[in-house]
Amino acid sequence: MICVVSAIGEQGGSQAGECIVQLSDLHLIFPVLLLSYLFYHLLLVTYRLYWSPIAKFPGPKLAASTYWYEAYYDFLSNGGGQFAFRIKKMHEEYGPVVRITPNELHIDDPEYYDVVFCNSQPSRPIDKMERFRYRLNHPDSTLSTVKAEDHKVRRSAIASFFSQSRVRSYNDDLQNIIERVSRKIATEFKGTGRVIMVNHMWASLTADMIMELTFGYSSNMSEAPDFLSPMPQATSNFAFLAHYATHFPIIGMVIKFLPDRVLEVLVPAAKPLLRFRREMRRYLREIISRKDTNTPKTGKTNIFHEILESNLPPQDKSLERLTQEAMLVNGAAIETTAWTLTVATFHILFNPDIHSRLKCELEGAMRDPKKILPWNDLQKLPYLNATVMEALRLSFGSVQRLPRVNRLFGLKYHELEIPPNVPIGMDAFHMHMNERIFPEPLSFRPERWLDDPKGPNELKPLSHYLVSFSRGARGCLGKHLAMMELHVALATIFRRHDLELYEADYRDVEFAVDLVKPMPKPGSKGVRIVAK
Repeated sequence: MICVVSAIGEQGGSQAGECIVQLSDLHLIFPVLLLSYLFYHLLLVTYRLYWSPIAKFPGPKLAASTYWYEAYYDFLSNGGGQFAFRIKKMHEEYGPVVRITPNELHIDDPEYYDVVFCNSQPSRPIDKMERFRYRLNHPDSTLSTVKAEDHKVRRSAIASFFSQSRVRSYNDDLQNIIERVSRKIATEFKGTGRVIMVNHMWASLTADMIMELTFGYSSNMSEAPDFLSPMPQATSNFAFLAHYATHFPIIGMVIKFLPDRVLEVLVPAAKPLLRFRREMRRYLREIISRKDTNTPKTGKTNIFHEILESNLPPQDKSLERLTQEAMLVNGAAIETTAWTLTVATFHILFNPDIHSRLKCELEGAMRDPKKILPWNDLQKLPYLNATVMEALRLSFGSVQRLPRVNRLFGLKYHELEIPPNVPIGMDAFHMHMNERIFPEPLSFRPERWLDDPKGPNELKPLSHYLVSFSRGARGCLGKHLAMMELHVALATIFRRHDLELYEADYRDVEFAVDLVKPMPKPGSKGVRIVAK
C-alpha cells in the first residue's frame, strides 16, 4: 500500500514524499485489531460481572455477561420466543430477584408490583428502558417514550379520549359494530357448517372500533369475507418484528428509510404492515389538511384531531410521529382485546358448565336478544364479569416484562438495595401464574372472581393482582375501552348465537411463544367455531 504525502518547502516550492507500507506488513494489522476487540470485550464482561452496580444480584453469569443470552432464547431455543419461560426458571433457581441481562433486574413478587409500577412525580420520574424503545419499531410513540416528562406530555394529549366517562359514550358505536358481526354470523354462517376463525372475527370488530375512534371512519372490516381483513393481519406482524427490533435497532432504521417497494421484496412478510402504514399516513394527511385549511370538521372529533389541537410541541405533531402513534394505538387496541375475546370464546365453549351458566345469566338479564344492555349494566352481571376477568388473566395482555427505571432514587427489596437508574422488570405472566394467588392457575375458573374475593391473607381484593393493563403512570390508556368491548361483545354473541368449537383444543390458546403478545405453539390452526 502506498501513501503519497505533499509537503510545502520553506522556499515556497513543493516536494512530494512517499510513505510506503510494505504489503507484507498488512498481516500485522488484523491480529492487532482482533486482539483489541477481544481485549475490549474482556474488560466489558469483567466490568459487568464484578464492577457493575448490579453485580451483587444473583442470576446466570452468562446472562450478566452478554445480551446474546437473551437473544438465544428469543430466536433459537425451542424455536424462539422462550425468554419469558427462562426467566421463570431463573426465579425458581435464584429467588425473587434475578439479574436477567447485563443491566436489568426482574422481580417475581406480586406484593412488590405497585412499588415498581407506581405513579411518576417530578421528584420521582419513572422512565422506560432505553433499549425497549425500539421494541415495536415506533420509538417516538407515546407507548415507547423513555423519559417520564416527555411521556406525561404526550399521554395527556390523548388521555381524556379514553376516560371512563368518555368511553361510555362510545357504547352505541360499539353496539352498531357488533350488530354487523352478529348479522354476518346469522346470515352467512348459521347452519351452513362454514368455519369461523375466532381471532379473525374479533380482530375485525376491534379494528372497526379503534378506527372509528382514531380517525372517525367506519372501516367495515367486519364485513370482509370470512372476517379476514388486512389491517388485523398487519397488526399481528408487529409481534413478528418485536424481538428483531429490540436486538437489532438498525432494522427500524432500514424500515424507516427504504422505499416500501424495496422492503416488500426483501421482507415479503412485512407487506401487510407496510400497507397498514400507508393507510395510516393517508388518513393522517387528510386530518392535517383539514386543520391547515380550516376545513370544518365533520362528525365526531377523533384522537388525532385532539392531538393536533393540543399544546404538544410542533415536532410531536409531525406526520412521522403521528404515524407512529397511529400504528401503535391501533395495533395495541386490535391485538390484545381480540386475543382476550378469543381466549374467552374457547373456554366458554370448551366447558359446558361455564357455557350453560353464562347463557342462563344472559337470558335472564336480557329477555329480548335484540336488546343488549349497555356496558354499565352488563358490568353488574356477576358471571359475565367473572368470565371477563378470568379471560383477562389467561390472555395476559403483554407477556414480556415491562421494565421501569427510577432515575433518581434507588429501591429496597427487603435487605437488597437496588441502585437508581436500574431497569426493573415484572410482568403479567408471572403475576397471573402465581399459585399462591391463583390456585390451579392454568384452569379457566370464573368462579374464583365471584363474591368479592380477596387475595392472600385477605388483605387486598383479588383484582389487585390482575395486571393485564399494567398500572401506574404508564398503565394502559385503553383499559376502559377494552373492558367495554369484552362485556358487550361476549354478551351479544353468546346471548344470540348457538356456537360450538370446531377441531380446537387447549393448545390453541395456550401461551407457548412470547412475541410480546402470547402465542400458541407453531402449527396451531387457531380457535375455530361453527354456528349451529
